[in-house]
Amino acid sequence: MSSNFVVPTEQSVASLLAMIFGDGLGVNGGDAADLGSQHVATFIDDEDKLVAACVCDKAFVAYSGAALSMIPANVANEMISGNSISDALIGNFYEVMNICSKLLMSDSSAHLRLDKTLDPGTGGDALAALEGTAEKVAFRVDIPNYGSGTLTFLIGS
Repeated sequence: MSSNFVVPTEQSVASLLAMIFGDGLGVNGGDAADLGSQHVATFIDDEDKLVAACVCDKAFVAYSGAALSMIPANVANEMISGNSISDALIGNFYEVMNICSKLLMSDSSAHLRLDKTLDPGTGGDALAALEGTAEKVAFRVDIPNYGSGTLTFLIGS
């Protein structure tokens, strides 16, 4: 646990996301991909200071967004291969990240909230602000009936 926020575990991620995506959800530890080329969700504290980020590959964004709206997996796969994820799925990804803010808090931790989600290549400043002091943990998430994607949390101290 960092000094102010909770560092997610495989079990906490699986427990939270299974409530959204179903019992067949799988979560394993993973390796962070190139963080600069991914979708980024930023989290701020009560003073509007950046305190954490979640970096997700396009597969996680597409599959989580599609599963939330029950859009067929083949449509998500087409968006991934075409490198063009719809605004509707990006909006759903925002909601998934909003729910994931719960992974970073406990009854005794500081409060944070989702600030925004950023498109690939636009989260560099946020990541740079966290990179030196943040604890990093990555997961590979298998969303039932869709596919696998990665998410990496950077939690400031």
